[in-house]
Amino acid sequence: MLAWRRALLIAVLVVAAPAASHAQVFLASRPHPDFRIGPLFVVANVRPDLGPVTITLAFSLTAAAGQQAADIKQDLFLLWPGEVAEATTPGPADPAVVSYVEQRSFTVTSSGRFRLRSRDRMQLGTTSPGEPIKEVASFVTFTRPGPVQAGSGTFIMIPWSPTLADPLAVMSLTMSLRNLIGPKPATWWEELFWGRRYVLATGFGDVGSLALPLYPLYFEHRDRVVHLAREFSLVIASFADSDHLRIEEIAPGNATRRMSRVRAGAEVVSMPLLAAEGIAPQLLKIQFSYFSGRIAWRPVLVSLLLLLLSNIAGFILLSKDVAHIMRTRLHLRRGEPPFLRDSGAPFPRDVVDAIVPGTTTHADVLGLCGPPDEELVRRAPGMSRVLVYRAVRRIPRSRLAVGRLTTVARWDEEHHELEIELNGDRVSAVQSRVSRAKAAS
Repeated sequence: MLAWRRALLIAVLVVAAPAASHAQVFLASRPHPDFRIGPLFVVANVRPDLGPVTITLAFSLTAAAGQQAADIKQDLFLLWPGEVAEATTPGPADPAVVSYVEQRSFTVTSSGRFRLRSRDRMQLGTTSPGEPIKEVASFVTFTRPGPVQAGSGTFIMIPWSPTLADPLAVMSLTMSLRNLIGPKPATWWEELFWGRRYVLATGFGDVGSLALPLYPLYFEHRDRVVHLAREFSLVIASFADSDHLRIEEIAPGNATRRMSRVRAGAEVVSMPLLAAEGIAPQLLKIQFSYFSGRIAWRPVLVSLLLLLLSNIAGFILLSKDVAHIMRTRLHLRRGEPPFLRDSGAPFPRDVVDAIVPGTTTHADVLGLCGPPDEELVRRAPGMSRVLVYRAVRRIPRSRLAVGRLTTVARWDEEHHELEIELNGDRVSAVQSRVSRAKAAS
């Protein structure tokens, strides 16, 4: 019989990714068990430092009609995705458990024993841990070898005890597990505004992903799965220091949230477990975060900072002095600087080349340059007229450039003056002058 029970150790191999949904599956020692697990209470205790989560399982066995406790008598096996942080009672695990896991080419990372307790019906719902019993549970935590680590898994062998079939008590097993809490994926803006948020997932009936070793092992021994009884069963997540706790989302919708009635300053979220003929994962997922201080200051401070920055930005953009600085110290390059005139059309860049003495007429000049800024008449033999055009170009002296946008060290001015002499109706001479100077600030 001992060899038969050791052969069942294949069913204990559990591998799960960190921060994935965490649940458990019970297996019997013999195929087609005619008893069920119930009631079952899965309690996860979360600390503000987000360290290993303490899980307490309180459960009993419900026999079929007309069945006696002696008919049930057999060991139970618990599959649990996750990594055990520490043992709860001294001593090594059952050597057969460790040996069998190693024979399946898995790497054992830790092993040990859990203390089992009996909790009377009057101790349920209280902080009393119950009375220790002589039997202890053995566990093995292991990983799958290879370049890609799929996570850690834990197998727990629970030896038979009359407490399992006691109608007035439940068996209690407490363990500390790592990686039950994972950060919620978020953008940098969400983390800046809300801070880092976390997700806790716990429940019952999860056999893992098809890509992990748990499912094929469960599939091989699925005739030994112990199902939930039609009893009152719960999954409970208890959060300490509720004054600094913010719970943002709870799933599924039938989960309830309230203050703890037995632990001061704690808040609990509970979800009922429903009996099912097959394996149906029932997971309680909670999105939460802890904050320091009397209230969650981060959203308030970020909102005030954004309001302050928007007011400062508005003042800067509407300030005349700042607008002047932006006009004089920033420049967007768009080719050659234009010619600026007090009146008339802009000065064409190639206007001098377009005016040909002896050919260009007065009408052509007006068409090219528009009305003159000044007109002179020379009364002498062969009376002539002089049309004077003036224009200014502001030229930036760039310092730093990012694409077409540049910073301006200073502005220079070019003063252009064009004198066009007309003899009769045609141009007889053209003279241009350019003077350069540093522009006034």
